[in-house]
Amino acid sequence: MNLNKLTGKFIVLDGPDGCGKSTQVQLLADYLSGQGLEVVKTHDPGGTRIGDQIRHLLKYGAKGEMHVRTEALLFMASRAQLVAEIIEPAIKAGKTVLCDRYISSTYAYQGAGGYPTEKIIELGKLSIGDVWPNLTIVIDIPPEEGRARTGQKPGQRTITEHKDAHQGYLLENARPDRFDSRTLEFHRKVRKWFIRLKDEYPGVVKIIDGSNADMGTVHERIKQVLLETDF
Repeated sequence: MNLNKLTGKFIVLDGPDGCGKSTQVQLLADYLSGQGLEVVKTHDPGGTRIGDQIRHLLKYGAKGEMHVRTEALLFMASRAQLVAEIIEPAIKAGKTVLCDRYISSTYAYQGAGGYPTEKIIELGKLSIGDVWPNLTIVIDIPPEEGRARTGQKPGQRTITEHKDAHQGYLLENARPDRFDSRTLEFHRKVRKWFIRLKDEYPGVVKIIDGSNADMGTVHERIKQVLLETDF
């Protein structure tokens, strides 16, 4: 594989809950670093001191019901800081940036909740300018498999005052509450929006099959995508 083409490139791994993207980000970072590339690994939301404070507000600190637009703006604010502080400087320094989730997640989760995806893209452009991923790899799995992997029970609930349209689902270790909003049907919609991402999202989007596959097999599929993609 000609890895020189990844110098100064921005790659995102994303997908539905339980797809294994965080593991794959680490595997890919280890592989690329082992091949001599300078790799910066980060995550969204958070990844900076300011971003982590925003993440904490979204996860635990908010009092009262948060409107979907407010939440979207907070996530985008976290990304704006991540781009300014971590991603853009690394790209300019010729490093390869790997990110666990990005605006693609807002597109899928809030799109599934009925929020217009064109507004998500527009808000993203305002927040991060031209710093879109050169490549977004979506690891596709059925929601039933994702729930089994994460150990989520059918009646498990999510964070207080986060509704279906919200991106609170992206915050791991969500505390159970009275809202039975994290339904299987919602996750089916999320999967559909991830698949639709390639039709509207800036940059190259590739979808790989992660269902019924061990992490080594998925890692090899990701490497194959990198091999076949023109940057």
